[in-house]
Amino acid sequence: MNFLVAGLNYRTAPTELLERVSVNDRNLPDLLLQLQKQLGETVVLSTCNRTEIYTTGEDLDSARARLIASLGGMADLNEDEVSAVAYVYEGDVAVRHAIRVTCGLDSMVIGEHQIAGQVQTALRLAGEAGSVDTPLSRLFHYALRSSRRIREATGIGRSRLTVSSIGVQLVERAIGSLKDRHVLLVGAGETGKLAARTLGRMGAGQLTVAGRNAERTERVAEELGGDWVLRDNLGSAIANADVVISATAASEPIITIEMVQAALENSDTKSHSLVMLDLAMPRDIEATVGTLPNVTLYGLPDLQAIADEHRAERAGAAAEAEIIVNRDVPRFNESLTALATEPVIRALGAHAEEIRLRELQNGFDRLKGLTEEQRSIIESMTKSVVSKILADPISFLRTRDDDEAASAISRLFGLRDEDA
Repeated sequence: MNFLVAGLNYRTAPTELLERVSVNDRNLPDLLLQLQKQLGETVVLSTCNRTEIYTTGEDLDSARARLIASLGGMADLNEDEVSAVAYVYEGDVAVRHAIRVTCGLDSMVIGEHQIAGQVQTALRLAGEAGSVDTPLSRLFHYALRSSRRIREATGIGRSRLTVSSIGVQLVERAIGSLKDRHVLLVGAGETGKLAARTLGRMGAGQLTVAGRNAERTERVAEELGGDWVLRDNLGSAIANADVVISATAASEPIITIEMVQAALENSDTKSHSLVMLDLAMPRDIEATVGTLPNVTLYGLPDLQAIADEHRAERAGAAAEAEIIVNRDVPRFNESLTALATEPVIRALGAHAEEIRLRELQNGFDRLKGLTEEQRSIIESMTKSVVSKILADPISFLRTRDDDEAASAISRLFGLRDEDA
């Protein structure tokens, strides 16, 4: 069984292309069902900085071709076009990539803790859609366990940095202290709440949360210590804001140039300047908004410089994490191989034990008058002999993952199908 992954991320593709392949949790179930028909078992991981398709296949060439075609279909690119911007990993390289992604080594913000939750969500949604089977399920569960070990053993996740937190840092560098600033947060999801908590630590003055659902938005605003408005009133809320941070799961921009232009005209301050940060993928704010006078618009690509600073600070921890990842890849393969051959190994052990006990009893029946100590020595000896005989075939099985190896051992030792 071969593991494969194909994807686009912030290093290989422009934002415009990442937007085309981005998929939110609401649309993911339908996509998974479609991809399952094309690929077999499938998991899709789509975040603000990447979209990846994971699958498995016996015929590597065929699986690779179908995987590239599926990714190209999502991006509306032909095979040559998608091959020019996508990465495709197979086998151990794919396993290593899954672990690196899950622990945050492959993130823009190295060691970000939010990615592990996103991986869990991707796996859960694939399970609910019925698109994931045992191999991929085991891979991601293993990657999540490896991620926890890496964070405990290294300093890669210290300070709990996220895309949201470095985005707020970028805003602060642009306008100075946030103490007297009115910040409008558009979106009441996890990314928005992470940004709001960072704003709170930085002493932002007034916070307003804008959302679609009144009950949820009010609850989040109360939790964050701010007030709230519905998205229907977004224009007037922008007019009263110094900073706008948007992080929704909308499939198209919700803040247009006309909306911002009207908000600036209706502002109480004639020379009202506005700093806007778009943390969404696809983008929430039309790119042309950045051309307006007195408006500074930042997006995800603008976070790279700050992310690089933190990457340099965590270089030592990242090197330690890479060592653990390289060690965990063969360990995962061993666990997967053991899973595939375990029924035969159990059947082989049971078969050998049945023979040992039967022959041992025959011997005891013929050897009258043995002491308990003598019986114990003979029993121990028979166990040792059986263990030594089985050592090589069991070792052979645990280093192979093909049906032919298991079948050969079954035939050699006369195991019945129902035993194995």
